[in-house]
Amino acid sequence: MGLLSGSDDTDRAEELCELAREDPAGAVGHVDELRGLLAAGDATTRTTAADALYHIAGAEPTALDDCVDALITRLDDDDASARRRAADALAAIAAGAPRTFSAWVESLAPALSTADPYVRAAVASVFAQLAASGPSTVLDAVEQLRDATTDDEEWDVRTYATGALADVATRYPEEVLPVVDDAVANAREPVPALQTAAIDLLAAVAVNDPATVPEVDELFAELVLDATTSQRLAAAYAIGRVGVAHPDRLPEALSALTTAIGDDDDRVSRAAATAFVTVATEYSGSVTIGDDLRQRLWWLAEDIDAPVEQLLESDE
Repeated sequence: MGLLSGSDDTDRAEELCELAREDPAGAVGHVDELRGLLAAGDATTRTTAADALYHIAGAEPTALDDCVDALITRLDDDDASARRRAADALAAIAAGAPRTFSAWVESLAPALSTADPYVRAAVASVFAQLAASGPSTVLDAVEQLRDATTDDEEWDVRTYATGALADVATRYPEEVLPVVDDAVANAREPVPALQTAAIDLLAAVAVNDPATVPEVDELFAELVLDATTSQRLAAAYAIGRVGVAHPDRLPEALSALTTAIGDDDDRVSRAAATAFVTVATEYSGSVTIGDDLRQRLWWLAEDIDAPVEQLLESDE
């Protein structure tokens, strides 16, 4: 079969796409043919072929290694549907087999600055998947990820890029230092997922050296008390994470935890109590336990995975 534009290619792509939807494992044998159809002259054919690969990726992502180059090429397709469905297919492959992309990081990274915000978001999600699987795998795309944390048009791009860099920061904190100020700004944006990713990034950097995040104490204290539930949770965990390593650098945040322990949301209350007890047990001089706080901690003792009894008895 040739790759000329026209109904034959389109009909064949639709036939294979229907098979991929109904029986993705059964469509694996046609992957090479679908890869060829990605280069068809007709945009509908290209889109349909990418759609078929998207459905196969959900069940058999490792079967598409030989399609990654062709899909990346389609990210520059003149047709929006074709490039966006190719981006979806790449994201689906990354979700199921992130290490598949280790050889394509450099060639995929430029798409983080492509004109289509939908494609940028999908590609950023690929890098978030890669970084979660292994931070070292995205080091060749760090510069583009840093730029993406300030994407002007698409919140998802910022969120995925920030999340990827948060994972990078756990092992390579020096790589994310140029975006610390941007992460502080993103942590204050009214976008829950972005705030959480920014908090995670800042915590990872501050664990290594809190001096590199000058606002960390004030910021975490603010967010654990005055943000939506998911951000208050993230901030409580972050305070505990940084506080165990550097309790002397978070006096305001540790004090804010004592208020957050009384939060109306049980999840926040438990997270704050766990963080507080964890830090206080290791560094008893870093916190003060008054009668009201003592009583709240006793109430929560059976609900949190932290040595409340040990802390309170040693404080008497």
